[in-house]
Amino acid sequence: MEKEVCTLTRVYRFSAAHRLHSPRYSDEENRRIFGKCNNPKGHGHDYYIEVTVTGNIDSETGMIVSVDYLDRVVKEIIDELDHKRLDIEVPYFMEFQPSGENIVKYLWLQLEQRIKGVKLFHLKLWETRDNYFEFFKEE
Repeated sequence: MEKEVCTLTRVYRFSAAHRLHSPRYSDEENRRIFGKCNNPKGHGHDYYIEVTVTGNIDSETGMIVSVDYLDRVVKEIIDELDHKRLDIEVPYFMEFQPSGENIVKYLWLQLEQRIKGVKLFHLKLWETRDNYFEFFKEE
């Protein structure tokens, strides 16, 4: 028997700056490994995050989740990052490199804890128009 699945994807935007740098590497190694992302003054991006949730269609509302509810939850998390220097102002990124991979993982961890009533299915974080990072969990 087939199981019906419905997904909803919303797109959100935020701006943030970061610097990729490891005290374990020399300045030369940091520049070689991280390139322009190692600029001592940091650099910024206008990020787009696609948030996809999955769930059952409610027979009364015809929806899997209220878009207003999802927007509120995502906005709370994005507000913690928006217009911040991630490696200096966000505790998580003082411990973990603020790479695109770690940013999308951080967003997943935060959303997974806070979203109720639907399952977080997939995230796609656009860092530039040419590259993005995807995060999901395989079962």
